[in-house]
Amino acid sequence: MARIRYLKPEFFTDEDLATLPFETRLTYAGLWCYADKSGRLEDRPQYLKAMIFPYETVDFEKQLSCLSQPKNNGKPFIQRYEIESRKLIQIINWDKHQKPHHTEPESRLPPITPLKNKGNYKGKGKGQQDSPELRNGLNNVKRPLKSAEQYNCPFFIEFWNIYPKKLGKGKAWEEWIRVTPKPDEKMMSQIRDVIAKLEKTEQWKKNGGQFIPYPSTWIHQRRWEDEPNEREGEDDWKRRFLQSD
Repeated sequence: MARIRYLKPEFFTDEDLATLPFETRLTYAGLWCYADKSGRLEDRPQYLKAMIFPYETVDFEKQLSCLSQPKNNGKPFIQRYEIESRKLIQIINWDKHQKPHHTEPESRLPPITPLKNKGNYKGKGKGQQDSPELRNGLNNVKRPLKSAEQYNCPFFIEFWNIYPKKLGKGKAWEEWIRVTPKPDEKMMSQIRDVIAKLEKTEQWKKNGGQFIPYPSTWIHQRRWEDEPNEREGEDDWKRRFLQSD
């Protein structure tokens, strides 16, 4: 979801930014609009390109790679990292650039896990070196992820059985344990009711379910919480609830 962010006059005179191509500078500003309260966002080059450069032909992967390279002070503009196969971006010095509104929701994305006994971009002790992951702006932190069956999670198993689009089960499970660390019967009852309603809509029936969101996306956005209220007509609820990913 895009957000309104600050763009200070210093952005245009920053000497480190001035060395970058025009589209890379615009990419950097565009990332701010898609970062959460802590300056983190999902590393999805194709999606971000569509949001930030909808009318231009831009190699967005190249722009992200450029921004992740160390600048003159030894730090990059962004750091790309991965936790449990989930690719993420952290905007460096986020608090220096932005002051999110106090009502903005806290970040739900996991932060970078510190690497022990590794030098930083700047101020390393003698003999210390940056890891290859840090030099490339990518910090890989992978831990084994048990399946829903191994965790004996009946709620996710039920969700997977009733959700009509069965694609990306592993990704959906990752989102489930992140978004719903303590699922209960009340939440599952909501999910059952909402999915039952949506399955009757033309949007979910159209083209054999082509426009049904991926289960991981549906979980990530907590779509079951978007219940209609008494003042909202059914058509209004459908339009809001069935927004494209």
